[in-house]
Amino acid sequence: MRVTLITPPSQNIEPMVPVFERLGVKVDVNSISPNADFIITTTQAWLHYVDEAHRIFPHIPIVSYVLDFYKTVWTAPNPHNYNWQLYKNYLSKAVELWCPSQEVVKRMEEEGIGAKKCKIIKLWPRKFEYYGPIIDNRYILQPMRAYKYDKNYGWLKRACEELQIPLVETNHELSEEDFKKVIAECSFMCTEYHEASTGGMTLTEGYRLGKPVVVSDSEYMGAKDYFGDRAIYFNDNSYEDFKNTIKEVWENTPKLNREECSSFIDSNLPSLEQMVAVMIARLKILKAKG
Repeated sequence: MRVTLITPPSQNIEPMVPVFERLGVKVDVNSISPNADFIITTTQAWLHYVDEAHRIFPHIPIVSYVLDFYKTVWTAPNPHNYNWQLYKNYLSKAVELWCPSQEVVKRMEEEGIGAKKCKIIKLWPRKFEYYGPIIDNRYILQPMRAYKYDKNYGWLKRACEELQIPLVETNHELSEEDFKKVIAECSFMCTEYHEASTGGMTLTEGYRLGKPVVVSDSEYMGAKDYFGDRAIYFNDNSYEDFKNTIKEVWENTPKLNREECSSFIDSNLPSLEQMVAVMIARLKILKAKG
């Protein structure tokens, strides 16, 4: 089997390429072969490659791993000039959509694309080992980039200022080692957003080190698919409940069993190899259907 994988630089997607190859699937990254069995897309970025490939080889079926598609894309400023309507058109044309959580499936339904072509394939968490001290250095970690047009944006910073609690926001600006250290030394992690496809995969990385997770109970919070009842949830419609939850968790920070947390992540979420194997199995089914 041969596929074209269209992706910008991504720590979640690019490591899949050697695994596909090792499992017998030839991968052309951001280039199209007339012998490709599928075109796999991963994001609205670099959509021009998808458009060009489809125009040249319209007979090659498209499969899309939909990392996210938030309602705010239609109303928020668009500094990167993403063509969301064209992206939606290609999601509609795809023979199958792979979604990291039920949240993304719901969004596809709301966009009129339909759930029948959606298959949930959870995203693999990086399972890094940290050899420094794993301690509670008394600060909260917000691990995701700023979603400035999410309705809950700013809640965590506001609550921390009002409660005088130290807050660290990474904003994807740290080196790899500093990033690991800031996870290993936080008191707990919080994603305050109303909508996120996974809540940020850093939550799984930190939970694996025994760090508690606080997220919204919104139906659009994909972290629920990854943590179930192991996360701490706040009322998505109440800032006061959010603030009270932060205060309670700060003053009574749960002491989690690191080995048990690590076992949960390793047992319930796919490794990179397992995720790619599921993708290949789906491709084989689609190819057999013609």
